[in-house]
Amino acid sequence: MYLIHVRLCRPADGEPLAEMPGKILAEALPGEGVEHATVHVLSGREVVVGLFLRLDGLAVAEETALEVCSRVLDRHATGGFVVVSASAVPIWPFLDL
Repeated sequence: MYLIHVRLCRPADGEPLAEMPGKILAEALPGEGVEHATVHVLSGREVVVGLFLRLDGLAVAEETALEVCSRVLDRHATGGFVVVSASAVPIWPFLDL
């Protein structure tokens, strides 16, 4: 399981995208391993999409997160957001092993 943060930006301030997590889950294909999606608002222009993906490999998870978010941005009205970056967030320090 990987937590990938995909950073989205847009040219002007706007309302938060409350429906974005649902759109991500709806657009994710069965083999893409998307388990959960959330959106964290950084400002009126920037958000971070958090995706938990159950996949074999970090590079595949980052690529898949980009693909899913890009698909949502292409298919839905999302207020002018574009993908800026995608990177893994280390979660193992928080796990009680």
